[in-house]
Amino acid sequence: MMILVGQLDSPFVRRVAATLSHYGLAFDRHVLSVFGDPDEVRRLNPLGKVPALIIDDGETLIDSAMIIDYLDELAGPDRALTPRSGPGRRNVLRLATLFMGVSERAVQLRIETVRRPQHLQNPEFIEAYKRALRASLDYLERDCDTPWAADASLVQGPTQADFAATAALTHLSAKVPEFKNLDAWPKLAALCEAGEALDAFRDNPFVEG
Repeated sequence: MMILVGQLDSPFVRRVAATLSHYGLAFDRHVLSVFGDPDEVRRLNPLGKVPALIIDDGETLIDSAMIIDYLDELAGPDRALTPRSGPGRRNVLRLATLFMGVSERAVQLRIETVRRPQHLQNPEFIEAYKRALRASLDYLERDCDTPWAADASLVQGPTQADFAATAALTHLSAKVPEFKNLDAWPKLAALCEAGEALDAFRDNPFVEG
């Protein structure tokens, strides 16, 4: 059985967990924190990042994008949440990359404002991260379709764009006080609500860590 390493308060880990559940792939979880268990995490990934996925033959996959690609391959082209080729694939990958970029900026902001002692915090970095988050949300609000994020003329139903959106937006609103309320981005708020209603996310709830 595959083993997913990381905590569900990480949007990167949660996106992988939801994908595993959506595809009906059995897995166990090994709950490690990059801050609380750095040595053990680095034994799995020298970059000291989660998620990691230990697959059935013992190989360890690192980086959520690589893991998602592997899971899409296991699911097969008819079930994969990422289209196999063409404009639909590029549209889904672009949106998923942007939503995961939102998570990267949110994590950087929290490291600067929560993990770093106040007298060492850099106000310019903090403001730059917030600007990047606002600009990204504004862009995605304009660019995403409804009821699911990807262009409905290219892709039908939820995709990895929506799994990335759900994981990223729930994490952002829970962890960064300035973005607790997504009312300024109603389309994104609706996408997040729709994603959280999927069994794949209900089975892998966001857990504060």
